[in-house]
Amino acid sequence: MKRYVVVETLDQLKAVSDSLRLQIITMLVKEEYTGKQLATLLSLSPSKVHYHLKELESHGFVEVVRTEEKNGIVQKFYRAVAYDFKVSEDLLPSLREDSILLQETMLNHLRSSMNRLYNAPDESFMLFSDQEDRPPAIAVNSEVKAPRKEIVAWLNKYKALLDELSEMEDRYLERIAAGEAEDTVENFYMVTVGFMTNERFYVAEDDSLPDNYEHQQSESKHFTGKIVVKKKKEENGDEHAGDK
Repeated sequence: MKRYVVVETLDQLKAVSDSLRLQIITMLVKEEYTGKQLATLLSLSPSKVHYHLKELESHGFVEVVRTEEKNGIVQKFYRAVAYDFKVSEDLLPSLREDSILLQETMLNHLRSSMNRLYNAPDESFMLFSDQEDRPPAIAVNSEVKAPRKEIVAWLNKYKALLDELSEMEDRYLERIAAGEAEDTVENFYMVTVGFMTNERFYVAEDDSLPDNYEHQQSESKHFTGKIVVKKKKEENGDEHAGDK
């Protein structure tokens, strides 16, 4: 299986701009399935799944990797052709002219991430375990009001950090190939989507928590502290005393 498949046409981009098709691709990245098996797993009719499989196959996202005869019927086993896909630079002019296509590209990132999130093991989310056992993870949903030039400058710094992540992987793979490091079979998956908008949702007249609740101490003063809360303990130590 290839690392990437490149989306080279608008028809390809539109074909994959569907949450169900992305879910099918994600399942076929992990292992091979027949259309009937996918239909059972997705609780859908075989005809509907076969239609989407044919669309994905015709646009180069999945392929038949083997066939198997059962009770006189030839079963086709499908697999994704690559682990991920990238949008070709040739499509960028079209993306600039059609804002919907750019939105679909961003949505594809999010849909793919949702599938990866649901399929990740439970150990990936042990954020409240001991520090040494805690897996690296981040979840941020925020709004930042600042001049556009400053946002652009920050994004340039962020892109440089992403390049640093890529270089980190290159160094690690070289060490594995040289026998200097053991392959831990772990990957850090991250998706980033950001855009300018005139809407602002996170505004309230009262930012206080409900009675008997307080912010959990967090490592991030800007984000996590606004999300994680805990019930205040009463003087007798009973957290639920106030509910009686």
